[in-house]
Amino acid sequence: MTQNRRQKSWIRAVQAATDTTYSNARRRQLDWPTLAEVMVEHGRLGNFGIGVFNSPRLATEQRRAELAVEREHLRRNEDLVVKTALWLRDNITPIKTPTAGSYGVKHLIERATGTYLPNGVFIASAFIVGYPFRYDQPNVRFGMSQRDLNKLR
Repeated sequence: MTQNRRQKSWIRAVQAATDTTYSNARRRQLDWPTLAEVMVEHGRLGNFGIGVFNSPRLATEQRRAELAVEREHLRRNEDLVVKTALWLRDNITPIKTPTAGSYGVKHLIERATGTYLPNGVFIASAFIVGYPFRYDQPNVRFGMSQRDLNKLR
């Protein structure tokens, strides 16, 4: 059993958000997926977010080519994805209902850490940590504690 209260509350929050047992939530926290696994699971995830910018105006081949470039940019930012995932784990508790928009939360984190984050890096980090989500293209809504987000304002 862990002595770290923040970690315990995080595990309990993950447990509540995912409807699993405490030990499964703890294992899930420790056994995070890699960026490559997240990118396979979310095939349209790139550095921009979900999909590509202004996609209705692009031909299918142009969209595919642009998405491939965006996904390569995201792969190159893997170190930033991991750092952001660790920061999220330590600072923002998960909740069941996805209400926090990725673009707005990204800006709160940028102000708190002083580091620029592409939208896709933030989204990938939140997927890795395991927040409940709902697509809202090109952004994603995540189940993040409003109280924790308000502390960043």
